[in-house]
Amino acid sequence: MHTMVPRAAVLALVGLCPVVTAAASEEESLRSQLAALIERVERLEQQLAEAETTNERQSDQLAQAAAASRGASWAEKVRFSGDLRYRHEMIDEEGRQERQRQRIRARFGLTAAVSDELSLGLRVATGGVSENRSTNATLGDANARKDLELDLGYLTWKPRADLSLTLGKQGYPWFRPGSSFLYDSDSNPEGMALAWSGAGGVFASAWGFWLSESGTAAEGNVSGLQVGWQSRSGLTVAASFHDYAAIQGRSLSFSGYPAGNTTYAGDRLCRPVAAEVAVARCYSDDYEILGLAVQYEGQLGQLPLQLWADSVQNLAVDELGTGYNVGARLGRASSPGSWELSLAYQDVEADAQWGGFIDSDFAGGDTQGRGWRLQGGWVPARNALLQVTWFDNARAVDLPQERDYQRLQLDFSMKF
Repeated sequence: MHTMVPRAAVLALVGLCPVVTAAASEEESLRSQLAALIERVERLEQQLAEAETTNERQSDQLAQAAAASRGASWAEKVRFSGDLRYRHEMIDEEGRQERQRQRIRARFGLTAAVSDELSLGLRVATGGVSENRSTNATLGDANARKDLELDLGYLTWKPRADLSLTLGKQGYPWFRPGSSFLYDSDSNPEGMALAWSGAGGVFASAWGFWLSESGTAAEGNVSGLQVGWQSRSGLTVAASFHDYAAIQGRSLSFSGYPAGNTTYAGDRLCRPVAAEVAVARCYSDDYEILGLAVQYEGQLGQLPLQLWADSVQNLAVDELGTGYNVGARLGRASSPGSWELSLAYQDVEADAQWGGFIDSDFAGGDTQGRGWRLQGGWVPARNALLQVTWFDNARAVDLPQERDYQRLQLDFSMKF
């Protein structure tokens, strides 16, 4: 009896062995699978971290590239330019003491393309606010600082490739031949201008510019039109008309006024008065200027050649209303070592041109002047120019007090 019990227990234990063995094997398999799963999760986490790092790096690179692109785009749209000129000048006028002076001219500006059709221009330059025909500053006033004023400030809209509208203080919108002195190169009119260039070399421009603004009377202004043609052979011809309004019987304030134009003694309202009580010089005549210009550009051997003729006629006066300029230039001072030489003759009667536009150097800056200008230039290095200019003129040629006038200018200038 007692021997049967242990035997039964042994048999029961032997029967349970396969079950226990199977359970242990299954547990080991689960452990292996769990370890493999953990390893896979860790690998995925590592790959995710690496991917996030790569994405951050790529985002930084994209941001840097976008910033660089914006910077490049801005730089492409805006262009800066400027120049500085030092001048020694001698003036010898009959009846006056000879004058020697040193002068500088500094200009700095930019142009910006706002869009494909819109652009703007800004430039500041030396010269006082009343200097409408000069950007020079004279040295020798106890080291005082020099004025720097707005020289250009304009907006341009170009709806088509052949048409543009410019508003503001701008350069001349009309063609000027060669180096004619009938219009001063430093004068920048103020108002609006429309320019068009057509097929076959035809071009035209129209403008309206303000000359005064007081708020108490009609404002001095000039409007005009020019039509011209430029051939492929280098010939350019143009005809223009300038109509001045609210000028006659008025007084205008600018440096050198009235610059040779015929005037009378007036009170503050320009009513004629005796000279001893006058407070203003007032314009005696109106100005309706017909202009004709011709220019040819070609070659003389290996050298560039330019010939020109420019004329003005005031249709509003019966006398003293004719002016002209003729000249030639050989060579062109552009690249290092290059040179040019020009010779021109000009003769302008008192009312042939409004004095606010006539060149400020020739004949002392007045109409009623005639004579020669000889100029030579040489480029010693890139963007530099050495230039000498000699004026041999006569002033006040329409008056009994005509006098000789000589002027020498030695210039050294650089630009960028």
